[in-house]
Amino acid sequence: MGIPFKDGFICVCKIAENHPKWPELSELLKPFDLVQCGHTLIAEFSKKEFNAAKYLKITPNWHHGYPEPSDTNEYRELTYNLDEYCPKCGIGKRQKAPFRFKKSPVWGQKNILQLNWIFDEYFVKSEIWQEDFEPFGIGCRPVVLDKSGRELDSVVQLELTEQVELHDLDDARVETCDVCGRSKYLPLTGRFMPAPAATNAAMFRSNQYFGSGASAWRMVIISQELYAKAQSANLKGVSYVPCINPISP
Repeated sequence: MGIPFKDGFICVCKIAENHPKWPELSELLKPFDLVQCGHTLIAEFSKKEFNAAKYLKITPNWHHGYPEPSDTNEYRELTYNLDEYCPKCGIGKRQKAPFRFKKSPVWGQKNILQLNWIFDEYFVKSEIWQEDFEPFGIGCRPVVLDKSGRELDSVVQLELTEQVELHDLDDARVETCDVCGRSKYLPLTGRFMPAPAATNAAMFRSNQYFGSGASAWRMVIISQELYAKAQSANLKGVSYVPCINPISP
């Protein structure tokens, strides 16, 4: 199926995993880094698969604004402790201060967002945090205006304190930095996400880093219970990918 756009066509192909040609096609796709070569492999999951997953990766449907000040990249020094940060691969920065926004978010119909460049932090309306995230033990951090430093009352940052080891990453591609020697996985697409170790946290980050080039982030994962709450509350601005369920000990 071809979708027309300004300078030509985007080719979209859909195939079910039970199609007789899928095993052959999946083997042909393995050698390609689909993201890097301009193609994207997307998996669609059934309602049954979403509901059966103990954990799900949360992923943004939009990016709104930038961490400020964005024109000079000074946001890094203002927002993060950079003692262990590597500018070549992006690994190692640790938040020390609130994120700075240029202005209050324009939410529209959405109520959860992610900033451009910052792929392991989520921001929500203050009342959404109070109603839907705080009951799960998830804290929040303030967000301030860049120029004045005034705290915004329309948005907070979700505070994720726990990091969890991910399993089932043996077939994922790894990129090792030639400056700091640390490694990260290239972004994962078209598959179930890795299984996290068991945890009581409803929302957490992976121990492992993901990304490419100078960008590095930790995968953000939520529990089935928080996923069910987000669905019933009709939270908009994100989508989900089921994780492989951990093997019971």
